[in-house]
Amino acid sequence: MNRRRLGRVALLTILLAASLGAAGGAWARARGSRWPWSAPVAQALAPTATPSPTPPPTATPSPSPRPTATPEPPRPATPTPTATASPTRTPAPTATPPPTATPVPPVGLPVRLKIPAIEVDAEVEQVGLTPDEAMDVPRDPHHVAWYNLGPRPGEWGNAVIDGHVDYHGIGPVVFWRLHELQAGDELIVVGGDGVERRFVVSLVEAYARDEMPLQRIFGPAPGAHLNLITCDQTSAFDRSKREYASDLVVYADAAPGSSPPAPAPPATPPAAPPRFPR
Repeated sequence: MNRRRLGRVALLTILLAASLGAAGGAWARARGSRWPWSAPVAQALAPTATPSPTPPPTATPSPSPRPTATPEPPRPATPTPTATASPTRTPAPTATPPPTATPVPPVGLPVRLKIPAIEVDAEVEQVGLTPDEAMDVPRDPHHVAWYNLGPRPGEWGNAVIDGHVDYHGIGPVVFWRLHELQAGDELIVVGGDGVERRFVVSLVEAYARDEMPLQRIFGPAPGAHLNLITCDQTSAFDRSKREYASDLVVYADAAPGSSPPAPAPPATPPAAPPRFPR
């Protein structure tokens, strides 16, 4: 019942609105304008469109998390090639100079000869050659004489010392008992440097004057040696020449531990054996 009534009212309302609208339109055209209220009324009377139901909001799917990529280990940086240095030239080895020998102080000149076994303690003179090229003899019959053209006692080689066995108007002198020496007896030469150089007798030999082994007595030899020369008082004595027929030689070597550190130049032996006045 109500729905019919409402439908009639609505129909009448629409008809009325349409009649008013047509009349207003004609009036407005006559006046060149619209009713000011025609559009709103028409809008109001126009059936309202039922709004379409708003669809429920679609849930925006959450983005699935992407699997995290396993980070790759950092690659070792490729080293920048370094310029290769030119090889350093190795300097040529310097020749090592040979070690310099420590200067050895020279052996002192002989100043005294001591022979404990026969109680000799004599001053030493220096002599060379006589005019006939024989080793000279001491001027004082109580002295001995060192041959200064050869090595000094204590230097390498054969050092030679001579002396008289007896002397005219005096009798026995410095080397009178030299023939008593034996192997192992000691000879001591005192040098001008204050050093006593010791020698040990190795051999005692007698030679005829024209058979003296000059090279063995005066010549060069390894090691330090000391040879003593005098007349052989056991040989015949020539009164006309005032000399003995033979000479006596005592050979001695440097005592152990007393060898010199460096050799001396060899000495030139005399052309003839020493000549003694008696």
